[in-house]
Amino acid sequence: MKSATRTGPAVEEPEWQVLDMRLLPAALGCWLATIVAVTLGWFAGLLLAVGAVGLAIGLWVVLLWAMAHRRERWRVVAVTGLATMVLAAGFGAAGAWREHQVQTHPLRESFGRSVNVVAVVSDDAKPMRSSAFGGQRRWIVHAGLREFGGGATSTRVGGAIVVLAEGSEWAELSPGQVVRFRAKVSEPNRADLTIATLQANAVVERIGDPPWWQRWATSVRTDLVDSAARALPPAAAGLLPALVVGDTSALSDEVRDAFEIAGLQHLCVVSGANFTILLTALLALTRLATAGPQTSAAAAAGAVVLFVVVARPDPSVLRAAAMGSVTVLALLTGRRKQALPALCAAVIGLLAVAPQLAVSAGFALSVIATAGLILLAPSWADWLRARGWWRAPAEIVAVAAGAFVVTLPLMVALSGRVSLVAIAANALVAPVIGLITVIGAVGAVTACLWGEAAVWVLWCARPPLWWLLGVADRAAAVPGATVSVSSGVTAGLVAAVIVVAIVAALRWSRTRRLLAVAVLGMAVVLVPVRLFQPGWPPDGWVLAMCDVGQGDGLALSVGSGAAVVIDTGPDPRLIRHCLDRLRITRISLLVLTHPHADHIAGLSGAIDGRVVDAIGTAPGELRSTVDHDCPTRPRGDDQATTQPGVVPSESGETASPSSAATTEPTGPGQRAASGASGSLPPTGPPVSSARVAASCALSSAGDRAGSEAATHRDHHEHADDSGGVERVSALARAARIPLLELHAGHVIPFNGVELTVLSPSRIVPTTLPQNEANDRSLVLKARTAIGTILFTGDIEADAQTSLLRNHDVRADILKVPHHGSRTTTPEFLRAVHPRLALISAGADNAFGHPHSTITATLTELGATIARTDRDGDTIVLGDPAHLRTVTTRRRTPTAPSARLSGVLRRIGP
Repeated sequence: MKSATRTGPAVEEPEWQVLDMRLLPAALGCWLATIVAVTLGWFAGLLLAVGAVGLAIGLWVVLLWAMAHRRERWRVVAVTGLATMVLAAGFGAAGAWREHQVQTHPLRESFGRSVNVVAVVSDDAKPMRSSAFGGQRRWIVHAGLREFGGGATSTRVGGAIVVLAEGSEWAELSPGQVVRFRAKVSEPNRADLTIATLQANAVVERIGDPPWWQRWATSVRTDLVDSAARALPPAAAGLLPALVVGDTSALSDEVRDAFEIAGLQHLCVVSGANFTILLTALLALTRLATAGPQTSAAAAAGAVVLFVVVARPDPSVLRAAAMGSVTVLALLTGRRKQALPALCAAVIGLLAVAPQLAVSAGFALSVIATAGLILLAPSWADWLRARGWWRAPAEIVAVAAGAFVVTLPLMVALSGRVSLVAIAANALVAPVIGLITVIGAVGAVTACLWGEAAVWVLWCARPPLWWLLGVADRAAAVPGATVSVSSGVTAGLVAAVIVVAIVAALRWSRTRRLLAVAVLGMAVVLVPVRLFQPGWPPDGWVLAMCDVGQGDGLALSVGSGAAVVIDTGPDPRLIRHCLDRLRITRISLLVLTHPHADHIAGLSGAIDGRVVDAIGTAPGELRSTVDHDCPTRPRGDDQATTQPGVVPSESGETASPSSAATTEPTGPGQRAASGASGSLPPTGPPVSSARVAASCALSSAGDRAGSEAATHRDHHEHADDSGGVERVSALARAARIPLLELHAGHVIPFNGVELTVLSPSRIVPTTLPQNEANDRSLVLKARTAIGTILFTGDIEADAQTSLLRNHDVRADILKVPHHGSRTTTPEFLRAVHPRLALISAGADNAFGHPHSTITATLTELGATIARTDRDGDTIVLGDPAHLRTVTTRRRTPTAPSARLSGVLRRIGP
C-alpha cells in the first residue's frame, strides 16, 4: 500500500513511501481471538487456538517451500501469516484460560445469596441514572475481589467485580482503597471477564488507607476542581477537569448534552489526545532546552507515568497512554510506516495485559481513530494543500474528517446516531484544545504547590473555554444536528460499506461534483424547513404531545407563549426542541406526574431559557430535600398557616390566580420564577390542607437565596443523576422555581383552562417504593376549549380501579396511561370512552408499547389514535364538535390507527 506525504510547499511533488503493514494482521488476529474467547466462552477460544495452530503448521510448510525456491513474496506472506496464527493461537488460549477462570470462579456459586466481601476499589464511582426521585443516589463501582464468605468462613480469591451501591460514602472512595461490605451476588451484565455483579446492601467499611500515590492523585484532582471553581464560570469550571484529567464530577448535564450532539464528547474523557498534547508540549520544551534524546525520552516517560496516576491507572487510561504515545511518534517522525507498526504493537501489548479491552467500545474507538489519523489524515491534508489550503487549516480539517469517517460505523452500531456537525465542530475547537490542556496541566501542578497562583493560571483558560463552550452550544442548536438511524451490528456494517464507497468515489472529480450538488440541494431544501418550520404550531392550538421518544411530554396552551407542561420525557434536548418549536417562553405550571426518568429526566431542557412559575409533584416525592421537618401526613386546620404563593379564595373551594407574575429573565438563557406572588395558587377543598401541602413542598426563601457557590456545587454534584430527587431540587433552586405538592382536590384555574387534580391523595405513605411509583402518578383533568382532557401519567390497573370508584373519568381526549402498556384495563378505557386517544411511545421501543390489545380496544370504541412513534409531534385544535390533529410527519396509510372517525380529522404537516 502506498501513500503520499508532502514535506515541502504545495507545489512540490509528493514523496511516496511504503506503509509497513506486516504487524496489522497479527494485531487483528489477536483482537479477534480474544473477542471470541471472551464473548463465546472458553471452549470456543480453545477451538480457535487449535485451528490457528493447524494453520500455522501449514504456513510453516509454505515458508520452507518459499525459502527453498527463493520466492521472496511468498516468504514474506508466509512469515506474516505464521506470526499472525501463532499470536492468535496464544491469545485464544490465554483468553480461554481467563474465561474458564471466570466461569469456574467460586463466587459464582453464590448467585442469589448475600455474602461478606473484601475488595479493592479500582476506579472512581460512576453515578447511575436513577429511574425515580425517591431513595439515595446509586453508584457503579469497579473493584478487584480480595476475599468473600459467609459467617466464619471466607475464601481468598481474586477477580474483577462490579458493585452497585447506594449512598454518598461510595462516591468518596478512592482507587486503591480496600473496603468491606455485604452484598447480594448476581450474574454480570456483560461478557468482559467480570466475575459477578454485587448489589451492596450494607454500609461500606474502609480498611486502611489507599496507597500514597492514589492519595496524592486524589489531592491533585481535588485541588484542580477547587481552583477551577474559583477561577472560572460554572460551566467552564466543570468542563476544565474533564478535559485535563477526565474528572467529570462537576460537568453539568447541559454541557454534556451539547458536547454529545456536537460530536465533541470524546474531549470529556481521557483519550490519546491528552497524552499527545502534553507529550508534544513537553518534548518541545526539551528541544528548547537543548536536551539530548535520552533526557527527552526520560522526561516523556515520567510525564506519562505521572499523568496515568493522576487520571487513574485503569485500563482505559492505559489504552489512552499507549495511543497518545503512538500519535506523538507519528507527529515527531513524520513517517507513518513507523507509526502503524507501533500502533499494532500497542494493541497487542494492551490486549495481553488487559484482555477485557477487546470488547470495550472505548478501546475500539481509540484504536480506529488513531489509525485514521495515521492512515488518512496526512494524505487528505496534502490533497487540501495541493488545492490552495494553508497548512494549519488543512491539517485540522483532515484530522477531524479522518477521525469522524473511520469511527462513524462503530458509532452507528453503538448508538444509532450520527452528528452531522461533528467535523465542523471539531475543526473549530481544535486550535484551543491544546491550549486548554496545557493551561489545565500547569494549573493542576501549580494547585498542588500554591492554590492562589493556580487560580491566576486557570483564569488564562477563560477565553479558549469560552470559545469551546460557544462552539458546542451553537453546533448543538443547529436544527438536524444529529440524525437517528438503526443501531446494531448490521447497521454498523452497512454504514462501513457506505463510508468506504463514498471515500472511494471521492477519488474522482466528477463524483465529487455530483455529491457536492446533491448535498447542496438537500441543504437548500431541508435547512429552511428545519429552521423555520412554516405553519408550526398552527393557530389556535390547545394541546401538544411532544415526540420525546420512550416517555411523556405534553403541553397545554394557557395563553400566548404560555403553557402548562406535563412531564418532560427522558432527554432534555427533545423536550427543549419541542417547546421551542411551540414558541413557549413561559411555563405556568410544570407537572412531574411521577418519579421515573422517562417522565422527568428532560427537566433541564424544559426550563432552559423559559420562565417557570412552579414545579408540581405528588405528595412526598420531593419532601426529603425540600423540607426535612415537614410532617409525613397533613396537620390539622389549626396548624395551617398561610404561605407565600398560596392564595385561598373567599369560597374556600377554588382560587383565581393572582395577577400574572411579571418577573422576566434578565438575560439570554436565564430563568425566573414568580416567587411569593406567583400566578399559581394550588388551592382546593379543603383550603387548609392545600396550604399545608404547599407549605411542606415550597422551598423556603432562605434556601433559594443561599450562596451562589453552594447552589452550583449542589447542581454539579447531582448532574449525572437525571432521575434523582436531588437533581430536580437542585435545578429548581438554581432557577429559583417554587416546588409544589399537588393532590386530589386541587383545582387550578388558568386563562381559559381549569385543571383538577384527581389523584393521588394527600396522605403520604411511610415509604415510597419505586415499584409503586406508577400508581402514584398525578392524574389531572383539564377543561379546555376543545373539551375535557384526562392526563393519566403511568397509572396501572389498581390505580385505575380506584379512580373509577371515586371520580367521573369521562373525557373527550385521553392521554393513554403508561405509553399504551397492557397494564391498562378495558374497563377503564370504556369508562373514559375518548374520541381521541394520545399515546406517547418511542419508535421501535423494546417494551412493545403500545400493546395491540390497547389499540384494538380503543379502535372498537371508535377513538382516533395519535401516536408519537408514528406521527411525531401531535397538536390538537378545533372545538368540541370538530377536533383536529396536526402532526409533524405523515403516517403510513395502512396503519390500523389511521382510520378516522366522523368528528375527527387528521391533517398532514
